[in-house]
Amino acid sequence: MKRLNQILCLALCAMLAAACIGTPVKADETVYADHLDLRWYSESRDLDLENDRILNYIQDKFNITFEFVEPPADGSSERLNLLVATGEQLDLITAFEIDAVAKQWAQDDFIYSYEELLKGKEETYPLISKYVAADLYSSLRVNGKCYFKPLALWPGNRGYVINKDWLDNLGLDIPTTLDEYYEVIRAFAQDDPDGNGKDDTYGFFVAEPYGSNSFGYICRAFVNCGGWGGDWCELEDGTISQFGVTEYAREAFRFITKCYDENLFNRGFVNEVDASGKVEDMIVQGRIGLTDASQPQTILNKMEEAGVSMNIVYLPPLVPEGQEKGYLPHSGGYWAFHVVPRTCQDTARVLDILEWALTEEGRTITDVGLKGIHWTDYTETETDRTWKLNYDEMTADWNTSDYGWNWPLSWGGLNYNCGSYIPLDKYDTFDEAYVNTQSWSDSDPTGTLLEGWYARNATYAKLMPLAGVVTDEFTVSQNLVDIEISGRTKAITGGLENFDANWDEWVALWYSQGGQELQDAANAYYAAHK
Repeated sequence: MKRLNQILCLALCAMLAAACIGTPVKADETVYADHLDLRWYSESRDLDLENDRILNYIQDKFNITFEFVEPPADGSSERLNLLVATGEQLDLITAFEIDAVAKQWAQDDFIYSYEELLKGKEETYPLISKYVAADLYSSLRVNGKCYFKPLALWPGNRGYVINKDWLDNLGLDIPTTLDEYYEVIRAFAQDDPDGNGKDDTYGFFVAEPYGSNSFGYICRAFVNCGGWGGDWCELEDGTISQFGVTEYAREAFRFITKCYDENLFNRGFVNEVDASGKVEDMIVQGRIGLTDASQPQTILNKMEEAGVSMNIVYLPPLVPEGQEKGYLPHSGGYWAFHVVPRTCQDTARVLDILEWALTEEGRTITDVGLKGIHWTDYTETETDRTWKLNYDEMTADWNTSDYGWNWPLSWGGLNYNCGSYIPLDKYDTFDEAYVNTQSWSDSDPTGTLLEGWYARNATYAKLMPLAGVVTDEFTVSQNLVDIEISGRTKAITGGLENFDANWDEWVALWYSQGGQELQDAANAYYAAHK
């Protein structure tokens, strides 16, 4: 009896220990008879390779064991280039850039094209097939073929917010045109929107000398463009140009100069160093009524910490004349690529894994983990999903201090960026699905128009010409960027009476310092690959 009690006690201890680390979950019965040691050139991101339950689930599902070939800590590509060139046995590669050497892999037939891998199997791999056919990523092809399957990013994460209380106090509506925007920022700066009787507010605030986000909102009221040097825009005649030297830019910055002359934004913007969180603090302090943001929840959190209550809502982009809706920047979105080398032992199994990772089930598991362990439930709207997460179980499996509440390999390993889902199964093409990306979050609903932030941004995101093109033929030099920034800053601060002379001066210098050759090369490429 004493021996039996000891055995029962040990069994109970074992059960309790198992409960402390969570119950292991087995994948569906594998359909792969042969076990595969899959050599993957990728960061393991500090995972416990023996005990991580998500990793074990995937390995069980596909009857594999991942052997990670770790990239150098400095992110350099020399080791990978050597491994590929010497025929080192690898089954899958996660590469973070497509340089001339990587293009040579395709030319030398060291790696598969996805067209070759998918031939006759498009119905088996419909989600990967949509990636391969995506217009968005056509510029990444080599000799017309897809060798580098992108890991997608959001179409664009930066958007804008406005203080609805101030609008109501002033009897104004959310602006939709440039004229309406001017009336709003003038009133925010001059008509005491908070009713405190003090002249202590701005229309908007420029938190860094480039003004790329604050000024960009105004510039996009004229044309689909970025905020400063490096982005191309399409002209009415079908050619392209660096935005800064277009007539669109001239008129956008004429408007900005008018706002500067009237003190509608901070006149000391030239010396304003980009300070993380500054504009968020200023909107919570009641100094500004609108701003750009990438994490709207940060504003709400700061409001809560400060004990401030205000109705901050989503501010859509302004609608250019003759258009139906406005524009927000589109990232052209990718941050890494899946490459299948010729040394791959089992291309079908690798494709199976990559296809599964793009499904809703695969995306869920590779992002927030296993149901009943890492999460228990979620609420959902058309554009958003909010998870109920088990933070203790996540912390038991990975370093949440570094990777947060997303499995580390959602950070550019098996999948694209954390916190979103591209509903490829609901749309005919990748391009349609991409701009209808669903937001996945662990944050509580805000009860404001900030809900659905990223998905709402995506509806306005429009790709700019040559976005994502990998070439050195028309890279904008830092010298040209500096000429543009200093020239337009002088035009703003020089006042409206000197605006055109100051503007013409920097544009002429820009063209003489290589700008003309840059424009010619870009237009030749655009005409050939449009």
